[in-house]
Amino acid sequence: MQGIFNAFLILIFVSVLNSQVKIVESNGLNFEILRASYYEPKLGIMKYFNRNSLKVDIGNSLDLIEFKKENFTLTVGVDFFAYTLVNNHGFLILRVEAVDGFFGGNLSFRSESFSSRFRVLHRSAHIVDEYGELEHKPFPFTGEFFDLIFVFTKKFYKLYSGFSQVFRIKPSSVDKFYFQTGFELFKEFKISNLIFACDVKFIDRILGFNTVAGFKIGRLSSRGIFVYVNFYSGFDIYGQYFNLKKEFGGLGCSLEF
Repeated sequence: MQGIFNAFLILIFVSVLNSQVKIVESNGLNFEILRASYYEPKLGIMKYFNRNSLKVDIGNSLDLIEFKKENFTLTVGVDFFAYTLVNNHGFLILRVEAVDGFFGGNLSFRSESFSSRFRVLHRSAHIVDEYGELEHKPFPFTGEFFDLIFVFTKKFYKLYSGFSQVFRIKPSSVDKFYFQTGFELFKEFKISNLIFACDVKFIDRILGFNTVAGFKIGRLSSRGIFVYVNFYSGFDIYGQYFNLKKEFGGLGCSLEF
């Protein structure tokens, strides 16, 4: 009799759990990517203004498991993405100079106007077809880090702050902590949106920032095409050049998922 009662309790528990936890069916993300941050999964291409090169983004973030209550949603997801520095040597003659790859998982929370995301990611950086600006041979650049971001969103703007902590890195001279903050401004029209975004990182007492301005064809929180211009100043975004200061602008296009 006791065994039947225990089996009945387990059945009730499983039924309740199944009513709240499910495999995510939609393609939307519980935590929307930060448009002005480079350490985000994106899909698109950007032409540098000051060099005959392209930045190519390849990757995605997927929410796999969703726990939903009346006033909030909690999801568990995975991240696989990379960005590359591609040099143009003629019509469709491209050489990949540098590539940074990321993969890991995330836990995100979302309510009406507040959201947050905790990620744990592996990162590695490589020189591929040519050395480019390096004055020495390529070196192993690999490690793991976590970051935590808090976001407050209203109809016309988004504010966020957070930090990142590296817990294993090679070379060891790479800075292991940075503070991050930023904002996004929106102006929504019938089938498009004007967007201005800024991301700021404080790394080793150096202020690095990236600004992005453009328009998106499609609803703000759905799939669409985002065409933008940007300006960046700070440490180089490619791991093989991590200790070099950089300033650049570009014209880009992203396919937002």
